[in-house]
Amino acid sequence: MGSLVKEIDREVIPFVRVFKDGSVERLLGSPYKAPLLDDPESGVSSKDVTISKNPLISARIFLPKLDDEKPHKKLPVLVYCHGGGFCIESAFSFDHHRFLDGLVSQAQVVAVSVEYRMAPEHPLPAGYEDCWAALQWVASHFIENGISEEPWLTNHGNPERFFLGGDSAGANFAHNLAMRVGKEGLPGGLKILGTSLTHPYFWGSKPITEDPCKEPEKDLAAMLWNFAYPSAPGGLDNPLINPLAPEAPSLAGLGCSRLFVSVSEHDGLKFRGIRYYDAVKKSGWEGEAELVDVEGEAHAFHILKFETQKAKDLTKRLVDFLKVEDKKVEKELDKELIPFVRVYKDGSVERLMGTPYVPPMLNDPVSGVSSKDITISKNPLISARVFLPKLDADQTHQKLPILVYYHGGAFMIESAFSFDHHRYLDSLVSQGKVVAVSVEYRMAPEHPLPAGYEDCWAALQWVASHFIDNGISEEPWLTNHGNPDRFFLGGDSAGANIAHNVAMRVGKEGLPGGLKILGTSLTHPYFWGSKPIDELDPCKEPEKDLGCFVWNFAYPSVPGGIDNPMMNPFGPEAPSLAGLGCSRLFVSVSENDTLRYRGVHYYEAVKKSGWKGEAELVEVEGEEHAFHILKFETPKAQALTKKVAEFLLK
Repeated sequence: MGSLVKEIDREVIPFVRVFKDGSVERLLGSPYKAPLLDDPESGVSSKDVTISKNPLISARIFLPKLDDEKPHKKLPVLVYCHGGGFCIESAFSFDHHRFLDGLVSQAQVVAVSVEYRMAPEHPLPAGYEDCWAALQWVASHFIENGISEEPWLTNHGNPERFFLGGDSAGANFAHNLAMRVGKEGLPGGLKILGTSLTHPYFWGSKPITEDPCKEPEKDLAAMLWNFAYPSAPGGLDNPLINPLAPEAPSLAGLGCSRLFVSVSEHDGLKFRGIRYYDAVKKSGWEGEAELVDVEGEAHAFHILKFETQKAKDLTKRLVDFLKVEDKKVEKELDKELIPFVRVYKDGSVERLMGTPYVPPMLNDPVSGVSSKDITISKNPLISARVFLPKLDADQTHQKLPILVYYHGGAFMIESAFSFDHHRYLDSLVSQGKVVAVSVEYRMAPEHPLPAGYEDCWAALQWVASHFIDNGISEEPWLTNHGNPDRFFLGGDSAGANIAHNVAMRVGKEGLPGGLKILGTSLTHPYFWGSKPIDELDPCKEPEKDLGCFVWNFAYPSVPGGIDNPMMNPFGPEAPSLAGLGCSRLFVSVSENDTLRYRGVHYYEAVKKSGWKGEAELVEVEGEEHAFHILKFETPKAQALTKKVAEFLLK
């Protein structure tokens, strides 16, 4: 049968055709490019997120490879709008992915590239409204009682270094966003530090003196605007496309303090870009503006001819714009706890230790373990990394033990998303054949204890609620693969302290549906007190030890100080350890760990308390605190991980 020739309704060549049956054919644009965790060349990770379901607004988020020495450093945030005449290209296209990947890698920014609705299916102003909604969504991650949907923003974004950017039609969006910010503001009073406009798409009905285009209403730029926004009030002199029009608001209202404008010699939009730059400077706007004019190049060459030297040079100029620091002010130190953390008088926190963030991964090529990040609570923000072991074809419906795990780090460093703890949990899950939920709890000093304890208790209740009548079913890895009859708690160092306290609370209050904890694994548990345990305790002045300083720093208002039962389970006010809410206990200590003596004493105290469970103690000679995580590849570390896995399998 011969093919049917569809009848054209309207078209703008070389961009798009609309047929009378309503279908649309895009004639330009690069193909879809999938997001990627840990790009092998740049190290950048990317993922796609949904900002709004009605209307549908999504985005591709980019996170640069983090510095091993500063894994918790806060990075600038860039909200980016792609170009394409309002009707082609995409945040998910090859060309724009490649450009943003390179920019993010060099500038060390967290970028949110917005996938807005496009004409002709969704005529303007739909795209403007989508980009504004996306900007508000990003900003809302940084305000009190805001949203916390995206951990890459909350964990790594610096709201004091907030940028807008775009190319071509996307630069037009970025300008109009900055104007709207100047007029309406952002949630929480957040400010835009800078806006970058590369080859901005501005036009108008009248020629400008220096422009060789003497009949702008007949130009492709005019036809494209009328196609994308057929009902635009004022037509080509609508302020959205002509910021110099008689009805346009003063450019003095531009809502940012720095501006970067780039034009190209052979771009038909060049002269209006320059005129815009000059008009901003003359408007009374009080910011700092920069203009870059590239000789011998055409429109959007930095994206279309990405590999050329001039494209790389322009990208470098954009990088410099994003990386320029405000005037350097030497911050005044408020307090510090060496070697962990510093707090400055402006409220900022510098973490001095900790391993970098690593993204989750489906089907790890070495272990076969899959992992993903989930949100447990939005207020307060509690998230987790969930791990699922590789399942054989005949085991896809097998029910597996459940491990709720709390990472260590003195209540103030490290993360469920950090390299060290991800690596350890990945191995433990592979060997122990468990579904693990590694909890990302709030940390001191921003959130002093008991916030972390409450978060970890809430996370345990959330997990348990997947296995009761009329409970929740948010996480399919739990509901499909978890066995509630084999429920474990675990943690290392401060995380082991949390696991003990959670187990005590289970013994006192119980869990939803009467679920029971089968076992608790405490590796190098962080317990301390004001007095030596006995005459054999090697620490004769515990109140002068780092173990005491950490506790007082993390929980400055704690009742009873270092003898609070949460830190000292043998203190005078501590409840009986017979109330430990599990039936099996695994305690591991290391010979050269200052916490060793209290760990051994804890194990013995549990056994003598009248607790009716089964306890096991493992002591490793010649090793220090948390060696199984910090020296993961060593034989002794591997042997201890195997011991913990055996405890989970038993």
